[in-house]
Formats: sequence, structure tokens, C-alpha cells
Amino acid sequence: MYKISVIVPVYKTEKYLPACLESIAAQTVFDKIQLILVDDGSPDNCGEICDEFAVKHNNILVIHKENGGVSSARNAGLDAAQGEYIGFVDSDDTIAPDYYEKLLEAVEKNGCDMACNSITLLYGKESRVSSAWYPVNIPIDRNGIINGFVSKMLTDSTQNSVCNKLLKREIIKDNKLYFPVGVKIGEDKMFVLNFLRYCNSAVFTDACGYYYRDVGSSAMHSEKLLADLLASFDMEAELFIKLGIDSEQVYIKKSAYVFEMLADFLQRCYSNSMSQAKAAVKASFENKELMDKIDLSLDYVKANNGRIYNMLADAFEKRSVTKTMIALAVQNIITKIGERK
Repeated sequence: MYKISVIVPVYKTEKYLPACLESIAAQTVFDKIQLILVDDGSPDNCGEICDEFAVKHNNILVIHKENGGVSSARNAGLDAAQGEYIGFVDSDDTIAPDYYEKLLEAVEKNGCDMACNSITLLYGKESRVSSAWYPVNIPIDRNGIINGFVSKMLTDSTQNSVCNKLLKREIIKDNKLYFPVGVKIGEDKMFVLNFLRYCNSAVFTDACGYYYRDVGSSAMHSEKLLADLLASFDMEAELFIKLGIDSEQVYIKKSAYVFEMLADFLQRCYSNSMSQAKAAVKASFENKELMDKIDLSLDYVKANNGRIYNMLADAFEKRSVTKTMIALAVQNIITKIGERK
């Protein structure tokens, strides 16, 4: 039996797919890996690339299916998985040669249900490693998972992804865990939260070798992200509550995350033009669902953030376009000063 099944959903990434596949084949434990490539009805040459790559290796399974989205593709991979543990790689990302060796060593040495790590984020020629949550190779128990890991997921998105984790397949199989089909954002986070309902131990590793390619830098992307975040808000909140997190804290902290996304969206608009930012601010204030969430977060934001967020919180509370624009201008100046240093 394979030690790890690595599931790669593939759709319209022919530019990056070969590098992704080569990085997986270069794993030091590749002989222990079942690589499952799920061609999700990709209209480009991705399907052919997968088939050609599979000919070179006897531990690769290619699944061709009609387009159904990333959750549907990953679910097809889960049904075909035979490994003791499950890993995920997105088809436009790459991984370091010892990435899965380190994750596998961590779960086996510590007898854990899950191993996780930081992600290396790639922004063009720049890179940044996401923050580490725990000391390396020190397991956390059920209490640490709920009161530490899960609680932190409310306000920190760096552990939302399934791609920086190795998960015990027995838990996924026994509890019939699947990705939510039809959810446009947060499907990773929902799957992770559902897995954590049954996870009894976890360990953080120093395997920072997952290289995530950031392609979401536009204001348009941020606006869509915000809309999708609102659409999945209540569904996601219910999962946190089922895990034992206080419902009031869940809604306050999730609303604070919406605040951050709105601030990010407006700042991206401002970086394009003041007129675009002003229009976006006005449209945001007219969005009752959005502002109801923002209002719920204001006291928390003011108590836990610095000057800019406090300025924005005050402006949002008063629904003041002028005060919001001033806060965005100050933030823009600070950002430019930081870039020059």
C-alpha cells in the first residue's frame, strides 16, 4: 500500500503544470506516493500533459472527468486514494524535493493524525514564508487542536489550505469527509475544519517547501473574494461552533476577517485610482449584508489593531466616505515609504 496519496486537481494550468508534476516526481519518497491527477475537463492541453507524464511512472493515476470545480475534482481523487495519508498540491504550484519526506516523518514519528507547515508564497520574483503557529515537532493533543489551532483559524488564514498538510486517510474515509461542491471560496477551510472534528493529534513541521503562486493581486479578485466570503459566512461559522468555539466569538472574529478583506479590497482600488476607491467605498456602504458584518467587528478591530485599522473602523462606523478616503491615503503613503526602504 502507498504511504501517501497526493491529489492534484488540474484545470487550465498548462503553463505551470509540467513544473508542478516534475516537482512531485522529484520527491525523495516518490516511490511511496500514489499520484492522482484529476483532469477536471480542462479545455487546454492539461489532459494530454497528465497522460504523457503518467506513461513515465507506474504510480500515477489519471482521472478525466467533466468540469465540476476544484472540490469535485478533489473528491474524485479522494475516492481513488489508497495511501495511508492524503496530501494535496494545486497544479500551478510546486514543492521542494523533501517536502513529503518531512511531513511523513513528522506524522509517523509523533503518531499524529495530521502534520502541517508554513507555505512559501511567491509574488513574482518576491517570496514570503507564512507565519509558523507552533514549535516544530511538538505534537498538540485534542485540547490544543480545538482551543489553539481551530481558534486561531478564526482570525488567521494561513492554515486554511489543505496543500500544506498531510492528513490521515482513515479519518477521511471513516467519516465520509468530502469537499463542499458549489462553494466558491473557503472549500479548503471547510474540509480542514470537518477533518479537525475527528483529529486527535497534530504536529507542525519545518517543511516550508510548498511554493504557492499568488495570482490574486487585482482589485477585481479582491472584490470577488469578498462576495464569496459573505456567501459562505454562515456555513463556515456553523463548523466552528460544532467544534466547540463560542458562537459569539465565532461571529465577531469572522466579521473581523471580513473587515480585513474589505480594507484590502479598498486599498487595492485606491492603488488604481482615487475615483475607483471612492466608488467602491460608496458601494460598500450601500451593501447592508456587508456592513452588518462590519458593524459586528468594529469593537474587536479597534481593540486588536493599529492606527490605520482604527481609522478605518471609525470611518466605517460613521459610514463616512471622506474619512475612509483619508485612511486609505495614509495607508497608501505608509506602504510606499515601506517599499522604498
